Amino acid sequence: MSNLQTGPAMHRLHQRLLAYPEGSAPQGQDLLALMHDLVYLLSPEVTGAELAPLARLPQCQPDAIPARRPSTLILMLWLLTDPVFQKPVLNAAELVGLLLSADTLMAGAYPDLQDEDQREELIRLTLNGLRLKPQDETDTQARDRLLMVSSSERARVIAASRAAEERAEAIRQALAEKRAREAADKYTRE
Repeated sequence: MSNLQTGPAMHRLHQRLLAYPEGSAPQGQDLLALMHDLVYLLSPEVTGAELAPLARLPQCQPDAIPARRPSTLILMLWLLTDPVFQKPVLNAAELVGLLLSADTLMAGAYPDLQDEDQREELIRLTLNGLRLKPQDETDTQARDRLLMVSSSERARVIAASRAAEERAEAIRQALAEKRAREAADKYTRE
């Protein structure tokens, strides 16, 4: 049984991100209005209470400092304005939740659009946050491929392996010290 809706093709979404226009990104009230309009377009049943948390995003504050590169949030908004996202039925709460967490989903807050892996990660995170899967993929394939390209998952695995290596080194040192004490005890007894 499938619990992910079929979304757009990966190739189309890669092309969409590569077409991101140069120039400054919206911020402050302009960004907030853009997000409200987009959420309403993709999920017309959205309520004002569901939209309210978006106003607390740092980029929506009047004193927001413009970024030199587009953030994950801005790129996600650009991606979601593609007409292919108007076809599936999207949940307003999931959409707002995705936008609220956008800048924390990837290891870097400013993805490099020229890096195919970072584009794919952004696309897959967006689709996953909306409970969509790429066209022509099963639920399992979509989840597996997201884990393969996820920079935050990669960082977690690296941290876990680093911690395991540190534990192994501590055990090796403790064993070496124990052998040295045993050798010293044996020498003093003889």
